[in-house]
Amino acid sequence: MSNEVNNRKPQKNSRIQSIKPTQPLAPRLNQNNKSNTFTKKQSEHLQVNANRKKKQKNEFVKPRILGRYRILEEVGRGSTAFVYRAFDPQLDRFLAIKMLRPHLAQNKSFREAFVRESRLAAQLSHPNIVTIYDVGITDEIPYIAMEMLEGVTLEKILKSKHKLDLKTALNIAGQMTLALDYAHQQGLVHKDIKPANILILRDKKTAKLTDFGIAQAIDNLNHERDEALNHQRKPRRNKVIGTPEYMSPEQVMGHALDHRTDLYSIGVLLYRILSGMPPFVAEELSHLFKQILKNKPPELVVEDERLKDEVKDLVRKLLQKNPDRRYQSATLLLSDIRRLTFQLESKKEKKSNNVRSLTMTWTLIMSSLVFVSMLIGSIVVYWMQYKALTSSTYDHASSIARMIAFQSGDSILLSDQLGLQVIIKDNATNQQLKQILIIDKSDKIIASSRDELVGQRFIKPNKKLIIKTYNVSNSAIGIVFDIPIDADVEKSVNLFSVLQPIHFSGKELGQIYVTYSAEPMFKSLRTTLITMALVMLVTLIVVATATLLLARKTSRDFDRINKGLKRLSNGQIDVRIMSERNDEVSEVFESFNQLGHYLEEFFERDLKREKSSTQQFEIIKVKAPSTSIDNDETVEVSIDSE
Repeated sequence: MSNEVNNRKPQKNSRIQSIKPTQPLAPRLNQNNKSNTFTKKQSEHLQVNANRKKKQKNEFVKPRILGRYRILEEVGRGSTAFVYRAFDPQLDRFLAIKMLRPHLAQNKSFREAFVRESRLAAQLSHPNIVTIYDVGITDEIPYIAMEMLEGVTLEKILKSKHKLDLKTALNIAGQMTLALDYAHQQGLVHKDIKPANILILRDKKTAKLTDFGIAQAIDNLNHERDEALNHQRKPRRNKVIGTPEYMSPEQVMGHALDHRTDLYSIGVLLYRILSGMPPFVAEELSHLFKQILKNKPPELVVEDERLKDEVKDLVRKLLQKNPDRRYQSATLLLSDIRRLTFQLESKKEKKSNNVRSLTMTWTLIMSSLVFVSMLIGSIVVYWMQYKALTSSTYDHASSIARMIAFQSGDSILLSDQLGLQVIIKDNATNQQLKQILIIDKSDKIIASSRDELVGQRFIKPNKKLIIKTYNVSNSAIGIVFDIPIDADVEKSVNLFSVLQPIHFSGKELGQIYVTYSAEPMFKSLRTTLITMALVMLVTLIVVATATLLLARKTSRDFDRINKGLKRLSNGQIDVRIMSERNDEVSEVFESFNQLGHYLEEFFERDLKREKSSTQQFEIIKVKAPSTSIDNDETVEVSIDSE
């Protein structure tokens, strides 16, 4: 409901206390009369308090009947009126009754204004305005009968959800602007647009504007303004009507109002819905009014990036201190709201085929560079590790062959077959040794880890299978072979063999041939390869994600500048780009804003110059002399500039 604030000179103390006049002291009485006098005064005082409490209680008692309407229950109350749920027996329908508070109804001027303005509001018929059925007076208490709607006020929704999304905010603002556009065309100004006066119906789609109780006809406002100008020398008191947080600067000053004050309130409403609080908030009314008149509203935070700048510009234009800088009609505002709603609901704009996406280009380039770099690095690391591990594995197998050759020298000299088998069994416990053969000088296998090979002739592997050679002594060398294809052993790509001579006291006694498994080496290589692949994948994902986010942010900045320049080229010189960044991009935004500010001031100067240089044209008809060839009338134009 609406609040009334009177513009008065500021007082030193904001609280005004009522002080009872000092009563003259009663003459001193004797002890007997003192008791009787005190009792009488006390009873009179108690009676006055009782009457006052009874009067206050009666003020809030729900009436049973108002006119022809039967009052059922109270559904709400405000600073100026009670709202009841009622029943109309003549039309057999339920409705809402708004009854002016008794202490306000006693004021004749306020009562008459309430009835007059309610009748004006009853002329409105719009789907986004609560319909008024009847206006009446009962026992000098005016009331209005209006449609009963099931829903909840926007104020309650904002108290529970704090703020709403951009789509919902534009939807509500669009419906309210549509209602105001209709009301303004009928000559009415609401002057109290706020969430408490907006009802959201149960369908969660329809919003209705309520409480036109303080609306006044624009013609009446202009008449009052003219009358005030004619009586400037007489002291007068301006009444400021409305809710402080949603008042326009001219409303705070008590100036004559027009439809643009409602558009300012729509800006405050949008700010409240999107941010969760009005742009100006203060505990003291004087501080609040000072902010409304002097301060710039804090920057609005719009979470939806698609229309971030457009919504900020719309709200900023609505909250201009000067009404001439705001939207000049609800129709223009409604057009912009519908355009933003359409852009919000439509798909993303398709870019030209000749324009590459900065986001995808940067992401692909950085991902490709990282992938190629890490792939080359992984190949180099894998190859170096492979060389190191194979060399180490071959050396290990060679050292085992040396050790077995050293152990078996004595047994070969002594032809100790049993000793050779013991040596072979002891070394066969090594899981990497898959086969051990001891060969005499005649290439006969004299001992083996496989009994069926003993006594057979040893066939030396092909020289093409030689992998590596190493020195055993000054004249002997060891050879590392790949496993031959026709070898009578378990085939595996991870096996290799070592052939080394057996010497004792400088004399060659035979050879030892061992088959060695390189599986642990290849397991280590596979683990390294998998680890490097995972590291490369994680690095690639991190780099691609970081590049994508950076490219998107940069692309959004470029898109904001691009959209701003397009709007600027279309004549919207009030467009601005707000940002909290503190880098080179913020400097570009600031330069853009300076350009828009310069253009805005330039066009304002031109407009003022055109208004100040009003030209007067005086047309004088002069007849040409008779000697002239052309006898037509000549028109002379005299131009005087004021």
